[in-house]
Amino acid sequence: MAAKKAFEQATVGGIEVKNRMVRSATFEGTAKDKKVSDRILDMHRELAEGEVGLIITGYFCVSKTDNPAKGTVVITDDAAIPGMEKLAQTIHEHGTKIVAQLNHAGVQLFAPARGPVYGPSDVVDSISGIKPVPFTEDQIHDLVTEFGEAADRTQKAGFDGVQIHAAHGYLLSQFVSPVCNKRTDAYGGNPLKNSRIILEILHEIKKRCGKNYPVWIKLNCSDFHPAGQGLNPDDFLIIAKELARNGIDAIEVSGGTLSGKYLPSRSKKHAAYHLEHAKQLATEVDASVILVGGLRSIDTIDQILSETDIAAISMSRPLIREPGLVKRWMEGDDRDAECIACNGCFNPNGTKCFFTLGEEEKAVQKEIMKFMSSLGGH
Repeated sequence: MAAKKAFEQATVGGIEVKNRMVRSATFEGTAKDKKVSDRILDMHRELAEGEVGLIITGYFCVSKTDNPAKGTVVITDDAAIPGMEKLAQTIHEHGTKIVAQLNHAGVQLFAPARGPVYGPSDVVDSISGIKPVPFTEDQIHDLVTEFGEAADRTQKAGFDGVQIHAAHGYLLSQFVSPVCNKRTDAYGGNPLKNSRIILEILHEIKKRCGKNYPVWIKLNCSDFHPAGQGLNPDDFLIIAKELARNGIDAIEVSGGTLSGKYLPSRSKKHAAYHLEHAKQLATEVDASVILVGGLRSIDTIDQILSETDIAAISMSRPLIREPGLVKRWMEGDDRDAECIACNGCFNPNGTKCFFTLGEEEKAVQKEIMKFMSSLGGH
């Protein structure tokens, strides 16, 4: 194993990058008329100017069966392509690469539903209280096609690849969770059946976009279910290795759900909290393994990259607080990220650091933070 460095050119998940620092997908909440807006362009331009090697966009809605929140970019038809092209061009001007995150919320909604809410099974969601309508097998086939069509649009728009979101309690995460997936057909019953829909999406994208078009995935190493009944580390390894055998290019290792013992975004006392799972996976697959979660120190990042097979690290909240963090580190200022992991950045009016808000916005945001704290992650 050759020692790797954060600030070196590399190939990660089939994409040549200028460094191993990835901006993990971060929901922007600022789309205009469901398309890429100037605010989204500005947010990503700042990150590219800040020398991030690769940016994974926030949640791009790919299906007409989804109920995306206000401010979500929707790419269910070709009208989305011009805005996506502008975003890709903006990022590429700075030598940064860009990957589109393809997602479906399923039952995990952050706004009132505008139509039927679908899920793998009719299990009531513990957070929203919604009982979803189970997808039929024909609807699953249609959904797989929609993911493929969405990937085709991102390729036409000039994106460097796509990431399938199968973590954090969204639809595909619900499929791989035995708590949410009670199916007894081809799409449920054991880890491989539960993840069959993801494999079909992977194959559909590769068929449409070519086998060399990079397809990444964000996958929970564990749901951290309070009773241990969700996706667990053993099943995670089974699924991840099967994906790798079927040509997935990169696996971003995350964890947690809103109903788990831990949220996907934990408090500051937790550091590199998925490291051991990512470290193990990286020794067992050829796909690039990317670590996310609790990474705020360049010394820690360098140590992880130099001592493990992990290919890259990704960050979200530290780059909301400091879009120029990577550049700061590159220029020799190795102080830890200023982010205090308060989760105050997830704002209904658009993602931004709590400490940049006005007083009225802060009052609203404090209530959201109280709710997040009540769920877990501490």
